[in-house]
Amino acid sequence: MPLLLAALLVTAGALHSKPSRADKDDDLSIESHYLTQCSCTEANDTVKAQSIANTQPAYGVFNDWRIGNGQADFVRPGEAALGSIGLLVGYHQLLADGRSTADLDKRARAALSGFFTCWIPNAANRIDKGDASHKRTGFPQQIAYSSRFNVSSKDADANPGVTSEMLIAMWKYAQLTPNGDKVAYRQGQYALAHQMADYINSRVGADNLVHDNYGNAYTSDTSYAVAAFHAFAHWAQAQADLDTATYYNAQAALVSKALAPLQDPGPWGNYKRYQDAADNKPTYGPAGSETVDQTGFAPYEFDARPPGEAYARAVADWWDTGSSWHHTVTQQTGPYAGGVHQQDYKNNATYAGTPNGRYLYPGPGFQLIGAEWKIARATGDHALDARARAHYNFARSNGFWNADKHLDLYAGGFNDWVDPQTNAQQPETYKRFVDTSAYFIFATEMIEFSHDVNFGD
Repeated sequence: MPLLLAALLVTAGALHSKPSRADKDDDLSIESHYLTQCSCTEANDTVKAQSIANTQPAYGVFNDWRIGNGQADFVRPGEAALGSIGLLVGYHQLLADGRSTADLDKRARAALSGFFTCWIPNAANRIDKGDASHKRTGFPQQIAYSSRFNVSSKDADANPGVTSEMLIAMWKYAQLTPNGDKVAYRQGQYALAHQMADYINSRVGADNLVHDNYGNAYTSDTSYAVAAFHAFAHWAQAQADLDTATYYNAQAALVSKALAPLQDPGPWGNYKRYQDAADNKPTYGPAGSETVDQTGFAPYEFDARPPGEAYARAVADWWDTGSSWHHTVTQQTGPYAGGVHQQDYKNNATYAGTPNGRYLYPGPGFQLIGAEWKIARATGDHALDARARAHYNFARSNGFWNADKHLDLYAGGFNDWVDPQTNAQQPETYKRFVDTSAYFIFATEMIEFSHDVNFGD
């Protein structure tokens, strides 16, 4: 049955796909350019016109969507980190294939330099704790800027998941920077990276899970931390800090192992959302507010659990062919076949008038591709490749992708959702999020180029 269903999904998705651009490199070029237009640097012409100095706090950040007003007006640092990784990976592939352009060279290099050498090191954007002898540094989930590019508000406390995403991004820049500063960056930013790893590690509890500021241990945050610890261990190794490298590799192994108890023991192949601080039990949420979302496969997407373990295939099967409380997790038939529900709420009455539990999203489909592609390579079960292709076809069709500028005059980005019952899509078409573009680039690397995107390497 799963193989037949996968074949049906691919067929249905293909029927509704728009033609590709000239080739896969063109696809990467479109999204890489779009990501540069989310950058609060001279890579974006509307920002350049503001004459922003590279010492101002907002300089270099990736806005959550394209900047059209010269301002970083909606910033989520974790999503900015993912957007930066997407640009690094996409632009690196284009350079390797000899397919960049002079314009993209200028914009990508400016955007990446701005984020990694200006925005991250700027103390106004961080939250530092401790003293000079043992400083710990984290990043907030939310930060806002004034019209003059200064911080107007930010969370009082850092978040371990966001800080992990940022540390992963920094190591990717240290590997893939196009700006000729690989050695200088590894040396110059190592102390900051160490402070960030130490902050994340300070949130590891006796259960070896990563706890937020309320004591809850989220599957997603813990998964990011495993990848971040591995990434930082590589960085320490490169700096000949061997004891630190050994320590953080060991921490990554402990935290990875601690994720196993969050696996749902019932018929669902899925990780529960978090371990509750009140009773130390895995849960989908408080009674009446239980939620399933894409954190259920994050341990495989972000290389935090072995993709060859038996439970990994159970997760892939459930996300492709299983059902949650109110609907199949993946749309099985019709024009939206292959579309993935970002969430389902057990108690719909709790969300009266908010039908987004039934919406289908391109972003989670791209994320699921990341998990399935890795599971397929680890197990040799390439039936999962067909399923991954179905998610890819869905997201590239049905008017989501703005490759042909049909949403506005600026190419790139993905409209966020469609309601399969009414065919309505998100009306604010400017909300084409940087992390969705990054996930598209990761999925394209895997499906079209057969290249892994490993977050801990």
